[in-house]
Amino acid sequence: MHCLFLLAIDLLIVFASSITAILLTSNLHLEIGSLIQAGAAYGLLMCAGTIPLFVATGLHRRLWRFASLQDCLRILLALGIATLAVAATANNYPSVPGGKSLLFLQFAMTTGAVLSVRMFMRLRHAWRRRRRYQTNSPEAREDVIVIGLNAITELFLRCVAEGGAKCLTVVGILSEMPRHWGRLLRSCPILGSPENIEKIMHELEVHGVHIRRVVVAMPFEKLSPGSQKVLLRLDRERKIRLEALNHSFGLEALRADDLPPQATGVPASPMQQSRPFAFGIEQQLSPAYLFWKRGFDIALSLLAIVCLLPPMLCVTAFVFFDVGYPVIFWQQRPGTRGRPIKVLKFRTMRSAYDSTGRRLPDSERLSPIGAFLRRMRVDELPQIFNVLTGEMSIIGPRPLLPIDQSPDFSARLEMRPGLTGWAQINGGRHLSIADKAALDLWYVNNASFRVDIRILLMTVRTVLFGERIDDRAIRSAWQTLGVEPAPTGEKDNAAADTVEMDHWYQPAPVPYPPGPQVRKC
Repeated sequence: MHCLFLLAIDLLIVFASSITAILLTSNLHLEIGSLIQAGAAYGLLMCAGTIPLFVATGLHRRLWRFASLQDCLRILLALGIATLAVAATANNYPSVPGGKSLLFLQFAMTTGAVLSVRMFMRLRHAWRRRRRYQTNSPEAREDVIVIGLNAITELFLRCVAEGGAKCLTVVGILSEMPRHWGRLLRSCPILGSPENIEKIMHELEVHGVHIRRVVVAMPFEKLSPGSQKVLLRLDRERKIRLEALNHSFGLEALRADDLPPQATGVPASPMQQSRPFAFGIEQQLSPAYLFWKRGFDIALSLLAIVCLLPPMLCVTAFVFFDVGYPVIFWQQRPGTRGRPIKVLKFRTMRSAYDSTGRRLPDSERLSPIGAFLRRMRVDELPQIFNVLTGEMSIIGPRPLLPIDQSPDFSARLEMRPGLTGWAQINGGRHLSIADKAALDLWYVNNASFRVDIRILLMTVRTVLFGERIDDRAIRSAWQTLGVEPAPTGEKDNAAADTVEMDHWYQPAPVPYPPGPQVRKC
C-alpha cells in the first residue's frame, strides 16, 4: 500500500509538470478550457507511459530518504523513454499538443521535480539524524582518521553515518595514491598520504580537531614501509589508538552495560548512571524569546552582510597578499548541545612551516596586519555567515575549544554560541576559562532582550576602547552559581586558561537541580 502511495505522488508530480510545461510553451496565452483539455490529455498520456516504466525499474519500491545515484539514473531513463513514447504517440491524437520545445521543457521539469522531492527527503532524513545525535558533551564524540580508500572505507563511512555518528566523526581519509588527494568520498575529504599523517594531525589540531584514533581500512602489511613506520611511532610515542577494520570494523560492540535499564529490566547501578553536570540552568529559556531572537539574528546578519560586504572584500585582499591562500580559517568547536560547528575567521597567521620544513613559533607567524585585525575583531566578520545558517547567534556564549569546554559548565551549550557575549564585554581575553564559563552561565540564566541590547552596545565600547575586567560582574556570576570566587590576586595569571578549576574557587552546594545528563558512548 505504501508503494502505491509513493507511485501516486510521482504520477501527481508528472501530471502537474506536464500542465506547467504546456502553459509555459504557449506563452501563457491559452484559455482555461483549452489548458485543461490539452493538459489533461498530455498529462494522462504521460502518466500512462510512466507507470509501467517506474514499476519495471522498481522505482515505486525505493525508499526516498536513501535515494542514490543509481535511483537518479533510473529516473532519468524511465522519464526519458516515457517522454519519447508520448512524443511519438502525440501525432495520432489531435487533442494532445506536441513540439520539440514542449518535449524538452516537460522532460526537464518532470525529472527536476521528481529528483528534487527525493533529495529533499534525503536531506530531511540527514537533518533529523543529526538532531537525534546532538549531545551536550564534546568529550562524547571521537574524531578519527581512516587510512585506505576502498569499498570497505565507503561501507565504514555509511555505518558511521547511520549508527555511529553519535560517537564518531570521520574528519578525513588518507590514501597513498596522489590522484586521490583533494577529492571527496561521501563528503569526507581525502587529506593526503599516510606518511604525512603527523603534519595533517597538527593542521587539524590548529582547527580544533584532535585525533586520538586512526582506523586502518586495508591490510597493514600493504601499506608502504614509510607509512607503517609513522603509524607505529604514533602508536608508541603519542598514544594514538590504531584499529584495523578487519578485526572490529571500527565500531564498539554493543554491550549489556550500554543498554538503558528499561531494555534489560535491571536497575541501573550508580556506576552506570551518567555524572550530572555541576552547574545547570535555573529556568528554562522562553520559546518566544528564542523564536524572536532567531528572527533578530537573521535580519541583522543579512543587513550586516549587505553593509559589510565591501569592507570584507578589502580585508580579503589584504589577507591574501599578507598571509596567502586560503584567506578563511575555520576551527571546529562545540555548538548548541555540543554539536560540532566550524567557526569561520579571516586568517591572521602565516603557514606553520617555513620553506625548509621548520615549524615556526606563533610569534613569527602573526603578521602586523593580522594583529590589527585581531585587535579590532575584524577577523571574526566571516562568522556572520555562521549566524545566518543558524550555527551561531549575534549574542551568546562564545564557542570554546573542545579542550576548554569543561563538562561542569556544559549547560552553557543550551544556547547558540554568539559573536559576542557577557564574558566578552566583562574582560574577554583577559579572563580565565573558568571566569568566562561562569559569566556565560549567568547570561544563560538571565537571557532577555534587555540584556542582549546591553551586550550589543557594550561590545561597541569594547571594540573602540579595549577590554576591561569587571570584577563585580565576575563575582556576581560566581555567587549566582553558589560558589565563592577566589581573591583577585589568585587569578591574575589568566593566560593559564586551565581546565582544572579547583585552584580558582572552592565549590559550594549547588542551590538548584543539576543540568542535563549525557551518556558517554
